[in-house]
Amino acid sequence: MMVLVLLAVFAGTMLLIVAAYVLVNRRRLAAGDALRDRLAPALAGGASATILKDDKSSDIAALDRLLAGKGLTAALSQQLQRAGSRMSVGEFVLLSALCGSLGLLFGRRVGVLGMLFFTIVLGALPYFNLKRKQASRLKAFQTQLPEAIDMLVNALKSGYSLQAAIKFAGDEMPTPLGLEFTRVYDEQRLGMEMRNALVGLQERMDTLDCKMFVTALLLQRETGGNLAEVLGTLAVLMRERVGLRGHIETLTAEPKLSAIVLSLLPALLFLGVLMLNRDYLSPLWTTPIGRLLLLYAVMSMMFGYIVLRKIGNINI
Repeated sequence: MMVLVLLAVFAGTMLLIVAAYVLVNRRRLAAGDALRDRLAPALAGGASATILKDDKSSDIAALDRLLAGKGLTAALSQQLQRAGSRMSVGEFVLLSALCGSLGLLFGRRVGVLGMLFFTIVLGALPYFNLKRKQASRLKAFQTQLPEAIDMLVNALKSGYSLQAAIKFAGDEMPTPLGLEFTRVYDEQRLGMEMRNALVGLQERMDTLDCKMFVTALLLQRETGGNLAEVLGTLAVLMRERVGLRGHIETLTAEPKLSAIVLSLLPALLFLGVLMLNRDYLSPLWTTPIGRLLLLYAVMSMMFGYIVLRKIGNINI
């Protein structure tokens, strides 16, 4: 057992060093790669630069070979795109390994069960943070979409084509919608079919409003009709949905706040007793049964918080 623990600690330390180096020097490495790419044609005697998409999962060759061609790599890449993150799949995997290694080292004091628990929880923190960024970005996109559709309608009525109207809305709207519309315009300008560009937008912004928007555009391209009128009606529907979501969030604010308060109350009580009488609580981390009880308390608090948040989470 001791040998396995030592091997795990060694592997975690190595991952910690590699991940820390990549994360600390990420900007410098990216700037160096960009500079080499820019100077490559001149150094090669005027050779033509490539416009092919860089599909590397990591700048580390061994990690790139390990992740290349995996379904999990493609899924992580899609999740990172939805969150608007510039982090590569390799960097995300290294960050998760780094957090898992810290959890492994921290859980050694509790035992095997504690090592497993803290490794899973801390290792999953980057993923939870990624989902939080996705939710924030999708919410901002849904809020901006009705206004962007109004811009499209006005541009279409003024005689612009759909592609030019999307470019106009992309330039005028802030991120994330402006960035996504600009990407759709750039993709179709570089040769991608408009249908595929719109489907890519739907996959990156996986919301019901975006699906309705993309479906309306694709149906109009196949069947014809007054696109400006269809989009105008869709914008009114989306605004009503935004108002309904705001009303629901107001009604569910109390259970969401209760989830935070009830989850923090045991931790605050523990800290208060710890400050008043440390010896009274010392058996919780000095005895094996105490450490297991402490671990059970942390797991119960996390499970209770998740259940209470689910009760107040209503999707429409």
